[in-house]
Amino acid sequence: MRKKDWLIITPFFLIFAIFYVNWTYGLFESNRTDTSSMEIAKWKVKVNDDILNGSTSSFVIDRVTWSTNANVKEGKAAPGTSGYFEIEIDPNETDTSIRYDITFDLSVFDGTAFSIDRVEEVDDKEIIRTGENTYSNIIPLEKIRQNETNTIRVYVTWDNDESKNEKDSDIAKGENGKFKIPVDIHITQHVSGEELIPYIGE
Repeated sequence: MRKKDWLIITPFFLIFAIFYVNWTYGLFESNRTDTSSMEIAKWKVKVNDDILNGSTSSFVIDRVTWSTNANVKEGKAAPGTSGYFEIEIDPNETDTSIRYDITFDLSVFDGTAFSIDRVEEVDDKEIIRTGENTYSNIIPLEKIRQNETNTIRVYVTWDNDESKNEKDSDIAKGENGKFKIPVDIHITQHVSGEELIPYIGE
């Protein structure tokens, strides 16, 4: 190609190169802006109206509805009584499906005839026993968007075993005379495909 031809073509190459660079940079800026403006999913879970701080919360249950017993004052706990308490999980300000694991620490009742009879969810929802004293379930995002809450009802019995009167007395002398059940609740984001594995034990 002659030198004169190069002189004619070169300006067109320069104009094309400048246009291409500007277009590429503009595309990059557009993509970067879209990415940085992405909102983070909200995470706010309440347990019995208290906001869960972090993924795990430890607390005690001291409000048990005790059954009527002719030998025990109404509303009071003593060997020979049974009752239940409830735990409500409210994830309605959360933007992801969640899994919860509830673990009851029964070590404080070692040496007594206190036991958990059964754990169930109201409204016929299913809860899975995944550990010796752990119960789990999944709340899908679809249900969260419908403002559903999960209420877990725990039935307990304090049998009257004469051989364990000493330990029973220690429990009865607890702080402010209240019957307290330690509970840990662990809540995580549920990953699609994750399954709850039932506990196989005694």
